[in-house]
Amino acid sequence: MEAKRAKFSNNDVETKRRKLGNEQQVVDDVDEEGKEDSGENETELASNKIRELQEHINEIEQENDVIKKDRVVITKDRDAIKKERDDFKIDRDAIEKDRDAIKKDSDAFKEICREQVECPVCLEVPTSGPVHVCPRGHLVCSTCKGASCPTCRTSMLGGKSLLAVTVMENIEHECRHEDCDELLPLEEYKLHLKLCPHRSVRCPAPQELCGKDLPLSKVYDHIVSECQGSSNEKKKHVPNDEFPVKFSFRAHKSCRGFGLSWKGVHFYLSFDKVPPFLVFNVQLIGNASECQDYEVHIAVHRPVSNDDEMEGKHVQRYSGEPLSIDMEREVKKQSGLIVSTMQMKKISVKVNDASRIGITIDVKSC
Repeated sequence: MEAKRAKFSNNDVETKRRKLGNEQQVVDDVDEEGKEDSGENETELASNKIRELQEHINEIEQENDVIKKDRVVITKDRDAIKKERDDFKIDRDAIEKDRDAIKKDSDAFKEICREQVECPVCLEVPTSGPVHVCPRGHLVCSTCKGASCPTCRTSMLGGKSLLAVTVMENIEHECRHEDCDELLPLEEYKLHLKLCPHRSVRCPAPQELCGKDLPLSKVYDHIVSECQGSSNEKKKHVPNDEFPVKFSFRAHKSCRGFGLSWKGVHFYLSFDKVPPFLVFNVQLIGNASECQDYEVHIAVHRPVSNDDEMEGKHVQRYSGEPLSIDMEREVKKQSGLIVSTMQMKKISVKVNDASRIGITIDVKSC
């Protein structure tokens, strides 16, 4: 009995073992199939990825081919533009060369014309007609015309050269002022003579103390260095380029002027005695048309070291445009700050036994 039980128990165990083995085999087979399926999926995914990358590479290569073609076209266009530019430069240089040659020939022709119509007496080219001509064809300007020709000494009759007038009106005229090399058409030339920075003007200092005629461009240097009618040399302690400018002077002495420099623009402070008045004004050392660009302020007061004494009844003021250096002296005496002799006595104070008056000058641009 016990032997049967043992036999049955062994058979039962063996059966279970086989069953478990079969189940394990099924699990192993399933795992193996899963691994095979997973490998196939990974292979397929990798193939898809490679295919996508290849397609992307092909697209990039196609774009590169397009870029290369565009670059070739751009290079050709650039070379064509460069060639056109070089050709244009060559043409431009040729035109400039021709223009320079034409200008040189024109200048030479005009110079010959100037020499032919130049007056043999004053050695100037006439700027207005008539231009007189002798029977032998020699020219002379209206100012220098006499009874006989200055070139051949034959009698001057009533001949006038229309050709000379035509030449005169169509050539450039050289400025007659010293240090000026301007060559201008006739109409511009006439205007230039009035505005030329080298035109001759009278020194703005008192006539009895200076009265020199000199080029406008040299007036300021003359005033501050050598003019006997200006006080810049004696008042070197007074800066003439720091505004407002303040200084004092003796009330009853002959009044010398004072040169001023405001931002590189030159002015002149002058005093004119017009009994029973004293006239103060500021002139611009420049063209009359430039006066409107500036405003001058003149204050006559007691000599002070501060601004306190510049207020009150003992102060006379003037504001307005500067006067032109070309203005006639008699007209200048009627313009500016006009102070009576009586008022001057009230303003002046004794300083070291001398009556002195203070003056302040300021300049502004409009």
